[in-house]
Amino acid sequence: MTVAQVISAIQLGLMYGLLAMGLYIPFRILDIADMTVQGTFTLGMIVAAIFAFNQKPFLGILIACLSGAIAGIVTGILHTKFNIASILSGILTMTGLYTINLLVAGGKANISLIGKETIFSLVNRFIKNEDITKTLVTFVFVLIVAVILSVFFHTRTGLTIRATGNNSAMVRHTSINTDNMIIIGLSLGNALAALSGALITHYNLFADVNSGSGILVVALAAIIIGETIFKRNGVTLGLISTVIGSVIYRFIFAIALKFDVLPSYSLNLISTIIVIIALMVPTIQVTKNRHHKKKMHKHLAHKWLEENTELTSANKL
Repeated sequence: MTVAQVISAIQLGLMYGLLAMGLYIPFRILDIADMTVQGTFTLGMIVAAIFAFNQKPFLGILIACLSGAIAGIVTGILHTKFNIASILSGILTMTGLYTINLLVAGGKANISLIGKETIFSLVNRFIKNEDITKTLVTFVFVLIVAVILSVFFHTRTGLTIRATGNNSAMVRHTSINTDNMIIIGLSLGNALAALSGALITHYNLFADVNSGSGILVVALAAIIIGETIFKRNGVTLGLISTVIGSVIYRFIFAIALKFDVLPSYSLNLISTIIVIIALMVPTIQVTKNRHHKKKMHKHLAHKWLEENTELTSANKL
């Protein structure tokens, strides 16, 4: 891999790491299958593109996050207040967002930002190095988000959200409104998905209403890769491992493209294969450990039988 490819993998890994953190909140903390992030990722792209096109790139990032949070709230209300299954609530919101994205984009399937100012180009006025600028800005975003989330999930509200994911019935018995906790968690996750989409738009200089296709598997791959390497030990480490998993995933994808293992349009297939392999690893390990224990017990039983046979023979003599 060239230096440019390595830098690109790190940059994209960090940006998609925000998306992975957004999925981590409902998927691991709330234990909810939320499909909304696929729609809010694209929503973030479109909103950010519209504002950047009108020379308000930083405001666009903020509005993109708020838009994603609102979409998450809608999913949360459908799930908690109307008792619609979480996965179906997410699918309904995601489907509705496709039309909303087209409306926001003025009926256009894509928006180009070539020749327009982005957050990267504005910061690059001071740094004068595009690669350093993109890496630094993206890293700062990821660092700030990770710190805020880590602190938040150790506050009273954050701990309540975590408890809701672990045992909602117990939390409900303490007179805490678990519905509100779920809604807050979903809004946070989708705000991060929209933020990821917004940064990707500024990075690629375009937004497309179909960019969210298969993005859920990419985020899931990042989460599982991170957990496979670092295990699941607390929220803070979970968030960090998710971002690292995202970067590793981008390297795997870049290497696959470098050696022409698969064509460039095979992103979703690569993601699916990675997720399947990562999900198989724990099962293989459990089976291997079970086989090892069975073999050890069999060996101990055989040894005990031999010792007892020898002892019986000695007593007879």
